[in-house]
Amino acid sequence: MNSESHSQNMQGIVLILLGALLLSLMDGVMKHLLEQGYSVLQMMAVRGWFVVPIMLLWAWRKMPSGALKTTRPGIHFLRVFIGFGAPVFFFTSLQTMHLADATVIVFGSTFLMTALSVPLLKERVGPHRWTAVFLGMIGVVIAAGPTSDLVSGGALYAMLASLAYALMMLITRWMGPGESAFKQVLYFNVWSASIATIFSIADFVSMPLMDLAWVFLTGALSVLGHLCLTRAFTIAPVGLVAPFEYSFMIWSTLIGFLVWGHIPGSSILLGAAIIVASGFYLIHRERALKKAKAT
Repeated sequence: MNSESHSQNMQGIVLILLGALLLSLMDGVMKHLLEQGYSVLQMMAVRGWFVVPIMLLWAWRKMPSGALKTTRPGIHFLRVFIGFGAPVFFFTSLQTMHLADATVIVFGSTFLMTALSVPLLKERVGPHRWTAVFLGMIGVVIAAGPTSDLVSGGALYAMLASLAYALMMLITRWMGPGESAFKQVLYFNVWSASIATIFSIADFVSMPLMDLAWVFLTGALSVLGHLCLTRAFTIAPVGLVAPFEYSFMIWSTLIGFLVWGHIPGSSILLGAAIIVASGFYLIHRERALKKAKAT
């Protein structure tokens, strides 16, 4: 490995760790706002009002004319229609769940994506990866705790968020490289903000300036976090940086402890350990398959 590749790899690791931290902070701020009594849809609407102008300004200054045009509006709408549930369900789960607990459950999307890629994208998944998927989902069930009070308390919403996110990512893969990551994020935020505004306007609650500042912060953290993640996967190999996505669990646990004094229970820790181990095994198998194809 030459010095330039090593430098880019290290930058990729730093960026994905930073992106995970920024997005975990965003989730923490959003949980704080939801505890003030605001609805999930209102928070998504107001956040979108901040995020979309920031992204449009950046596109106007940095991107060539016509770069935001798309020939696949229908697929973009399908991606938004399904993916809209991911933040809605996740933020709803935060109304009654601890940040770390919800984050652990949502990481089940990794295994759902692998499983659903077979019927939806006709991809081949071998027995080793099916084993990782099976064990990973067991980890999710352990973390969620199959009891009525936990399901009614938000674990079910976290699972639905995981499913919606997995389906959205599969649609992203289906779209192919023709649509840039920035364009997909922008379209998603424009439509999400519009939908959230329409459905929240009847129950809209006026917000003091300080709370608006908190919402603006969530928008800034969201944009910067997603840019860090996108850049990380652009400059460094996926197999190298992907394992560091699990730092989301560390950041969310740390934030939950520092802000709310929450220490994850034994079921969450056991479930997280199984999820991380299964996820690393999936990544290992992906590397092995790529090496086999290259020879």
